[in-house]
Amino acid sequence: MKKFTTVIVFSLLMILGGQALAQGKSAMFLGASFPMGNYGVGDIDHWVLTNDNEDTYNAAASVGFNVGLKFNFGVGVSGLSVMLSVDGFLNGLNNNLKGYFEDRNINLKNDPDVSSFSIDRPKYFNVPVMAGLNYVFNISPLFGIYVEAGAGANVRFITSYYEAIRYVGAERTTVMNYDYKSAFSFAYQVGAGFEFSKAFLIGASFYDLGASSITAERTLPTHGTDLYRNKNGMRPQMILVRIGFRF
Repeated sequence: MKKFTTVIVFSLLMILGGQALAQGKSAMFLGASFPMGNYGVGDIDHWVLTNDNEDTYNAAASVGFNVGLKFNFGVGVSGLSVMLSVDGFLNGLNNNLKGYFEDRNINLKNDPDVSSFSIDRPKYFNVPVMAGLNYVFNISPLFGIYVEAGAGANVRFITSYYEAIRYVGAERTTVMNYDYKSAFSFAYQVGAGFEFSKAFLIGASFYDLGASSITAERTLPTHGTDLYRNKNGMRPQMILVRIGFRF
């Protein structure tokens, strides 16, 4: 189901992008995303991916990477346009969890009872698609200031959290796995920046990708397979700093 959802989402993005490229102005953005609020805090004991306590919201995400496309369509008013944006976000785990996994790797490596092991850490992928308005105040033919806002929907993907440990003399490998399901949520953005020569942009934005619950098929060594669920889930909120190029 996750693979099918991914194919559908990216097919829609390609269709929207192809239609938008045929008309209006287009720009590609690259930059860094800085987690805000509960999206960026947490540790192994307060982590929404493994703790189903309803008071847990912490995603423990790290500073990540963003790539985005924006398409602007004039509405007959100077400087004003309708905006369509498509973004991709990748965030890993914060320093608290990186430290935990580094220590775990060292401990397992030095454990004489462990013959081999493998750990895959989860990563966060978010793909929001939004529509809104963009306004550029042109101070001169070569310099302008823009502001914009938009709203739409986000698709969230989380890669699996997997541990496999084989102990000396054991006939089989001990496996722990969380296979997280994709989720949809309401999203919005606001931003501002500078435009140079109508071709180069520098800007900052705030993205709120909405709250969605965490659901996973969970396998634990002592409990077998069941359904993990944290109803509160996570709410990716980020400040973006990025550069853009019109094409």
